[in-house]
Parts: sequence; C-alpha cells; structure tokens
Amino acid sequence: MPAVNFLNPEKRHLKLLYLRLTDSAPLIVAREMGFFAQLGLDVELQRETSWATLRDKLIGGAADAAAMLAPMPLALEQALPQCEEALLTGLILSCNGNGITLSRRLSEALEYSAGTVNHKEIGAALANYLHRCSPGTTPLKLATVYPFSSHTLQLRHWLQSSGIDPDRDLQILVLPPEQMVDRLRRGDIDGYCVGEPWNTIAAQRRLGTIAVACNTLLPAMPEKVLAVTNSWHQANPCAHLALRVALLRACSWLADDAQRRDAAAILARDEYLDLQVESLVPSLSDQLYFSADSNVQSNPDWHLFASIDSDCGRPTEGKAQQLIDRCNNFAPITAGAQRAFREDLYQQALDFLQWDKK
Repeated sequence: MPAVNFLNPEKRHLKLLYLRLTDSAPLIVAREMGFFAQLGLDVELQRETSWATLRDKLIGGAADAAAMLAPMPLALEQALPQCEEALLTGLILSCNGNGITLSRRLSEALEYSAGTVNHKEIGAALANYLHRCSPGTTPLKLATVYPFSSHTLQLRHWLQSSGIDPDRDLQILVLPPEQMVDRLRRGDIDGYCVGEPWNTIAAQRRLGTIAVACNTLLPAMPEKVLAVTNSWHQANPCAHLALRVALLRACSWLADDAQRRDAAAILARDEYLDLQVESLVPSLSDQLYFSADSNVQSNPDWHLFASIDSDCGRPTEGKAQQLIDRCNNFAPITAGAQRAFREDLYQQALDFLQWDKK
C-alpha cells in the first residue's frame, strides 16, 4: 500500500454522524481533546436520531463518515437492494455496550428478583410466561434499533437460547434508540435491546429493569465502526487515515477509568448527548443498575473501546463473518460482504501511531 501523507488530507473540514449513545464517546473525545486538530482536521459532529437516517445521509454524500452499527456495512445490499454504493470500515470503535430491558410490568409478571444476573434464568421465566399465555393474547412487543444490528443479533440469540421463537412467539419492532424509554413508558412496547444509556435511564426512572447485559451474553461483539463509503475512501485516503488515527487515539484515551468520568461530563453537554451525567457514568464505570431498587453490580467491559494495546479495534474478515453467520439465521447476506471489514486500513493507522512514537 502506498504511503499516505497524513499532513495533507484531501479534505480538512469533515462532517461525522453519530447517535445519542454513550459509545459515541470516541468521536466527541477526539474533537474535544484536539486529536482531530492535531492531524489537520476540522471535524463537525452531527447528531442523528435513527440508524436509517444516518445510513442514508452517509450514502447520499451529506456526510463524510459515521459511527455506525458494525453489521450495517455488511448488510447494506439487504437493507437497500438498489443501492450502488458500498460501505467499508477500517476501525472498530467499540464492542459491547448494549442491554435488554423489560418493562416493570413484565418483569413483575415473570416473578424473578430484580438484580438477577443469570440471563438464562430470566430467559426461562420469559419462556414460561409466553407458554402460559392464552391463544389470541396480544403478543409481547420487544424493540430493537435496526434490522441488521448487534442488538437484533443479541436479542434473537437470547430468545432462541431460552426456547423462544422470535418470529412466532412475540413481535420484534424497530425503533430509534432515543425513543425506547418513552415508548416503554407509554406501554407501546414491553421491552427492548438498546445501547447505553437508554437501559440505565429506564432503570433510574423506574420504568424497566435490565434483564441482560449483552456483554455477558455474547462478549466482545463488534458494536460501532467508523464507516465511510468506498468512493469517499478512494477519493480521500489521507483524510481517512487521519480520521482513523485520531479516533484510535481517542479510544485509547478512554481506557483510563478516571478519564472516562471526565468524558461523561463532556458527553452530557447540550451540544452532544444532552443527557444527565448520572445516566452516563454507570456504564462508563462498568456499573450496572438492574433497577432503581437493586444494588449496583460490577459489569466489566460494559463498554470495550478500541485500543492500540489490543486487537479489539481490528476489523478482520473473521469478525465480519461471525456477524454475517448470525444474520444468515434470519436474512441471508450477500457473498463476499465480509470484505467490507478492512484490516489493512486498521494496520495502516496502527503503523502510523507506532512510527509517531519514535
């Protein structure tokens, strides 16, 4: 691969898209700590409300890059069959970060104690509840954030491992992450699988209980990636490298627990997530609140960000294939889709960082 001069990015003013989620932290930290600026970039962060909107804006050229759900670049053809563009990633920003929350009404009906950490026990209770329901009963409604997402894969895996058919025994809906808590409050849904802080917020507001921390269900599943279109990467290899380097630095900065608490205060600001710091700190501190009435539990790696000291951020075709295999259980993915995960681009950023230390 030819050398890239990071000091001369083809574009200096870039627009990055993100959603109102705690694991948007690397983008916000990179901007606030000057990591983008150090590489000659002036980055504007634009908050979106849904993954479909974010996807369409990126593909349509309204933005340069986005923090995107890891399976989305792999399943683009399934989501948009007529799309002529392709997505790729050279950096996994984070793994884990999701939870499955059930309404207080449903949790009480399952008769398990708040704070139960065994997702198998809760899954078995849900299966028994569903099997006791009379024919014709309004089906339970559980929400996920996007058809092809780690959330959908984790939710379906939990249900199936509990003896529940997600296509027959209940309904799975798709809702934007930041609508989940309100829809739970209104009774429109009985639970959801979503990223933080929307599980913690439901628990803090006494609207739901966290039934499963998904990192205990399927550990280290790739969650968010830095996504760009293939055509943008071809036109802007230097700018793309600068983005990856800056974000990898930000992810590594987030490895420090004390700095994560500082990050929570930044993320909470109106121009970013516009949320209470108290809702952001728990998951960033590996603390899990199952409900407002339960004791705090330790949940190591609640958020697992990329790091130069591990391969968490390396987007290998093997990791892509694992996601594809799970998607294939309900919607076959196009052959060759795993090539959207570009390990060579990750290694290029890592090589630069190692060279820069000398």
